[in-house]
Amino acid sequence: MDRIKKTSSPAADLTDDLIVEILSRLPAKSICRFKCVSPHWRRLITDRANRRKLPQTLSGFFRYAVGPDGDGKAISAPYFNSIISGLGEEERHVHDPSLSFLPGYYRSIIPKDCCNGLLLCICWKDSPSNEFHYVVCNPATEKWLILPQSDQDSQMFVIRVGFDPAVSPHFHVFSVLRDQNRFITGVDVYSSEAQAWSYKESGWAYGIMVYEPSVFLNGMMHFISCASTIVALDTEGKSWKTIPLLETMGYKCSFARSCAFIGKSQGHLHYLNVKGTDASLSVWILNNSCGDEWLFKYNISSSQLSGSKDVMNTWDYTVVAIHPECSLIFYVLNGEIMLVSYDIDHGEVHIIHKLKEPFYGSRNPYIPYIPLFRESESLSDHE
Repeated sequence: MDRIKKTSSPAADLTDDLIVEILSRLPAKSICRFKCVSPHWRRLITDRANRRKLPQTLSGFFRYAVGPDGDGKAISAPYFNSIISGLGEEERHVHDPSLSFLPGYYRSIIPKDCCNGLLLCICWKDSPSNEFHYVVCNPATEKWLILPQSDQDSQMFVIRVGFDPAVSPHFHVFSVLRDQNRFITGVDVYSSEAQAWSYKESGWAYGIMVYEPSVFLNGMMHFISCASTIVALDTEGKSWKTIPLLETMGYKCSFARSCAFIGKSQGHLHYLNVKGTDASLSVWILNNSCGDEWLFKYNISSSQLSGSKDVMNTWDYTVVAIHPECSLIFYVLNGEIMLVSYDIDHGEVHIIHKLKEPFYGSRNPYIPYIPLFRESESLSDHE
């Protein structure tokens, strides 16, 4: 009987460039797993040059803290909470969480939104103190762009950034405007390609109000409205869409907060709401394959979310994010003042970190951050 020759793994014959090319075609979740194949693969995946080609996953959240400067004046400064432990210096996704690479004349920097690696901030100047800019930056490459002043700033209610590098290298900033009754009147959209703002009157029904959670998906920015609908508009302000919620998806809301949340996960719009005597969390998915059809996905009791038999009420926790690639929900336990995640597939609760201060919802949100190491032609090189 012939002896069977032992051969090494076929992957051992692949060049580094070919391995990176293969990995670049896989989802981010697979890339994370393949770090464990060998020390060599881990170095390939975490190499800064290679990371420009590889998809990235959620690495943490941007927030901001308010405190005194050296002269005792109140300033706002961004910081970053990583959800990935054990990273070395070369693997860190945010090397400068304070965004100190931005111009030094800004005394306060407040992160407002993030989309596929681009972070939108409102930056207040040191002098004159009442002057501010909207700035879009990439924390991974430390490139940034100061947006020109909009003629509609006085009516601005919500401002969001939309960016999909798989579709276009250009981004859009949506400034949603409202009147004195809080009703939406229109939108001012900045295009990095045109390098200008374009105002469009609202195409939604009169009397619409929207809340801060938003999702940029399929070229449209989506918001929760107070009329039991999801409303959306495209980057040109030409298409204004209204998606009704099912009767069982209703939620309570006030000007202070909403018990509903929207996010993007696994390529679909997800809607989450908190209600019921046990403050259970329901999860729905919008199926676009056959029209805008809502599919019920999960119902999670508050005792599952707390990790104990105690039943919470609707004010005891606040949903802040859903993982873009897996069934993982992030929320704040308001009484315990801590950020927590819940793994739906395994029914596991994980404490991420204790909060430095009480959570105030949309006034200081958790902004999910997925790094983008690819250079963007829409942002400037200020070196």
